[in-house]
Amino acid sequence: MIRVHGFLGGISEALRADLATADLVVGGRRQLDDAGVLAAQRVELGALAPAIERLKALDDDKLAVVIASGDPGFFGILRPLRRAGLHCEVVPTITSLQAAFAAVALPWDDAQLVSAHSGGIEAAIRIAGVHPKVGVLTAPGKGLAQLVAALRGRDKHFVVAERLGEADERVRVFDEAAALTVDEDDLASPYVVLILDAAPESAEAVGHSPQLAGDPNAPGPDDPKPASNTRADGSDRAPIIGQVVNTTRARHQADQIDQALGVESKRYDGPASAGLVAAWGECDLIVSHLALGATTRLIAPLLADKHTDPGVVVVDEAGHFAVPLVGGHIGGANELARRIGEALDATAVVSTATDSLGIPALDQLGWAVSGDVAGVTAAIIDGAPVSVLREHLWPMPPLPGNVLVPAPGEPAAPGTVGRVVVTDRAAPTAGGASDDQLPTVVLHPDSLVVGMGCNKGTSVEALRELLDATLAGAGLAKESIAALVSVDAKAGELGLIKLADELGVPYVTYPADRLAEQDAPNPSAVVEREIGSGSVSEASVLARGAELIVEKHKSAEATCAIGRIPARGRLHVVGLGPGSRDLLTPRAANVVRHANLVVGYGPYVRQVRDLVSPHAEVMATKMGTEEQRTRAAIDAARSGLDVAFLSGGDPAIYAMASPTLEMGTDGVDVDIVPGVTAELAASAILGAPLGHDHATISLSDLHTDWELILKRVRAAAQGDFVITLYNPRSRSRIHQLPDALAIIAEYRGPDTPVASVSQAERAQQHVHMSSLADFQPEWVDMNTIVIVGSDTTTFATSGDGRRIIVTPRDYHWMDGAVSGHKRLNYPHGSRPRVSRAEFKGQAAPPAEAAQPPTTQSQVTPSQATQSRTTAAQPGSDVPTQENSHD
Repeated sequence: MIRVHGFLGGISEALRADLATADLVVGGRRQLDDAGVLAAQRVELGALAPAIERLKALDDDKLAVVIASGDPGFFGILRPLRRAGLHCEVVPTITSLQAAFAAVALPWDDAQLVSAHSGGIEAAIRIAGVHPKVGVLTAPGKGLAQLVAALRGRDKHFVVAERLGEADERVRVFDEAAALTVDEDDLASPYVVLILDAAPESAEAVGHSPQLAGDPNAPGPDDPKPASNTRADGSDRAPIIGQVVNTTRARHQADQIDQALGVESKRYDGPASAGLVAAWGECDLIVSHLALGATTRLIAPLLADKHTDPGVVVVDEAGHFAVPLVGGHIGGANELARRIGEALDATAVVSTATDSLGIPALDQLGWAVSGDVAGVTAAIIDGAPVSVLREHLWPMPPLPGNVLVPAPGEPAAPGTVGRVVVTDRAAPTAGGASDDQLPTVVLHPDSLVVGMGCNKGTSVEALRELLDATLAGAGLAKESIAALVSVDAKAGELGLIKLADELGVPYVTYPADRLAEQDAPNPSAVVEREIGSGSVSEASVLARGAELIVEKHKSAEATCAIGRIPARGRLHVVGLGPGSRDLLTPRAANVVRHANLVVGYGPYVRQVRDLVSPHAEVMATKMGTEEQRTRAAIDAARSGLDVAFLSGGDPAIYAMASPTLEMGTDGVDVDIVPGVTAELAASAILGAPLGHDHATISLSDLHTDWELILKRVRAAAQGDFVITLYNPRSRSRIHQLPDALAIIAEYRGPDTPVASVSQAERAQQHVHMSSLADFQPEWVDMNTIVIVGSDTTTFATSGDGRRIIVTPRDYHWMDGAVSGHKRLNYPHGSRPRVSRAEFKGQAAPPAEAAQPPTTQSQVTPSQATQSRTTAAQPGSDVPTQENSHD
């Protein structure tokens, strides 16, 4: 029998009685010590699996007691025990969060309760941003300091309850300012935190009896939903995703979706009618695993406004289709459906007109939007001429041919039936069009930086008034503000923090010495004496990289200046990985989808052609035209386009990132998008040959002097690095690989593992595993990576009998576990005074026997490795870097 007891600070009489007769007691060390459990009886909880195995092995007539911190059914051990097939009796107790709410006399039926133990603290931060009452089970490094920092500027109140139920329990209440000063060392673990919108003694904190547990203040259908989608620092917060499930298959699909999306969704398991209603009030996005018709009927009474309703995606029971039901664009359901489709290998059934036609939605560009979105979008879909008027080169997404984009400052084209005005001005003109009734959409790009300085304690109202007056005087749009900036001395200034939160932008501060370096036009000697820089508002704008367009404005308490971030095209140098689509990163795929122009070597373009927008231009060229491709990509970005410049593998490893930056990218925003390089793909195919220090060398001497390449090969071989050889062989370059292997053979044994991987992660993939003595260069071509092991690299066998290559990591606790021979794991600070050969028990032959060949290209690997058995390793009597450890 297994009896699970809740434990909160003290031993109950029922637990004491069971402990007296228990054959086995499972619990944390602190609980077992408090209960006085003998060593022969106890199983300390660390990893859960050993405890479960001990419980499974116990005879049915024996009594096992499991002591669970808090209530065992609340984020506790009961769930994994039941999932392991164990039958339990449960003796509950109150949870620490219940006790914390009770300590401040608050009901907790409308609270959201989150555990930071099993994952990050991000879920607690997200939920606390939109719920008025949240309880958090903290964990080391995931406690009060992290919560307060992430929620700064939201005027939250924090209840910290330490060691509840114990003799030294303590409950304290902090407002935001006080919580920021709490020393982490002053907190006694374990402790929980309650995050409240109002002080616990206030009537607002009491809340209302909810219809569903966890509803924040039981909102009615007419109550506004939390609309903010930003953290306190202004960065986009991750949407809260809920999944409504009520079958085993639906739960399995939900797990797959979470894993693929890298999220931990909220689960609503049980009656679908209650689950959908609860998710509607608590989530930004909902995945319904019910039928489409059933979901439609259940959410119909909840629909209010497409700008505030959550997006809903319906996934069928078989997992064949993901259907955005509501909130396709604004709610994010279309994008979620696509991601779910990729996760489940399902079809995303997106019916929105713009998505079906590959036309970007004007209200989904990430910029503030106003005007006749429906009318202008309809004109674009109908193929009618629409003009995009820009004052600066703000990049636009790929648009169909009927959307005309004149040069900045030019008027709309004749015959235009709609226009899109892109501006950071508050009252944009019609761009020269004579018909004021022309359907118009105004887009405000994130282009303005606001710099502010202020007296200590300046209110957010005073700061807001100054900002509004400065914007109005310059005719600039508040919607285009991208950041609020100041000096480090004002990093904790609550008024500025609140203003940034109101604007939904990040609040960034800079050191005074950096501000002093800026050429601000209106410095102040008084300010310089106070903080070490003559300017705050103007200098912080310049430090952000913006052009100052509104000089310092003053009020009695603050200063304000405004700058514009230069409008530039974007050049993304994109790594496509080794060729397999599932190794193409989501970031790379997203860049390709949204590019105006895609440039690359022909096979690379074909590799992702299905991702390219139908309205984007494509430039695919042949091998040998690298210079032309690079120049075209840079020039296109300078013209204001969003360019995806494709590269195989990773763009920074023997690829296009380096020549692109060398060619010069002034006036262009450059973004290097990493990819899975061929070296990493080949290593994974082989096992773990790159498990320790390794060097990567290209054998192509088309642009690098061959003698320099040989020098690098010798240095890597002498340093006992695992060596990866790129560009090892072609039809015309046939001596380079044998030459390199011959040099390596002077320092490695003939049995050193060597492998080649051709066409890694593609249909034509081919692998050769061999030794240094037997490796055949004829196996290799330009699509091949060659990996040569170090002195410790060895062959091993995986569980399925597959031969693999491993370079041991040289952890002390792994001595001999893989390679089976004595390893060079010297204790820290105990450097050996013998050679590598002597340490391994080998005879150290005379050093003069080892003479490197004079003409490397005439020495084969087999000759060199055979000679190594009777020749000393050059430098082997010098124990160098191989002795170091992490």
